[in-house]
Amino acid sequence: MITTVSFDLDDTLWNPRPALIAADKAQWHALSEIHPQLTEHFSQDRIFRCRKKVLERAPSIIGDVTALRLEVMIQLLTALGIDAEQAASSAATAFTAFMARRNDVVLFSDAIEVLKQLCETYRLVAITNGNANVFKTELGVFFELAIRADEVGIAKPDRGIFDLTWERLACAATEVVHVGDSIESDVQGALNAGVTPVWYNPNGEPNRLDVNEISNLTELPALLGSTRD
Repeated sequence: MITTVSFDLDDTLWNPRPALIAADKAQWHALSEIHPQLTEHFSQDRIFRCRKKVLERAPSIIGDVTALRLEVMIQLLTALGIDAEQAASSAATAFTAFMARRNDVVLFSDAIEVLKQLCETYRLVAITNGNANVFKTELGVFFELAIRADEVGIAKPDRGIFDLTWERLACAATEVVHVGDSIESDVQGALNAGVTPVWYNPNGEPNRLDVNEISNLTELPALLGSTRD
């Protein structure tokens, strides 16, 4: 019997891009205030090249968006002559500015109403590879638990992040449906973990894995009702 619904967040329940753009600007503005003499070096090209080097040295960091963002700032600052301790401190301060805007997400129009309906029947949990805090958004009141990859050190599609969630909820994978927009992270991740996936597919892309899908969040309650038993 389905008792629990887990959700991806970015691009499933909200549009993250306006918040990410604003948060990124806030981060680099904060860093420029700390190191005004270096501001001209915080160009998109230099940031991109630094990010590429970080990923080449530690490819697995791509699963931790917080660690990646911090490391890019640290490496950029040290390359510009800032000592490692100061670079880490400056990056942490700038990241605080980033997070102050990260949760200003634009909810999908039906998200509140759908979650309000679902939480009357199911336990709701968030599982995200992003670093948004669902409890600092309007949707937080509907969720019992949120698991973030940057906090637990495991990212979708690794089944470990799903297993950890069910362990904390004290439920079985067979009781859960996972809803998300990413075929690789959400659908394949759920399948890896023995969880029933529902693909949020608003663009009508080909369903090559032949899993349950919805094109609009409003379709979810009826779909869950048909599969609950």
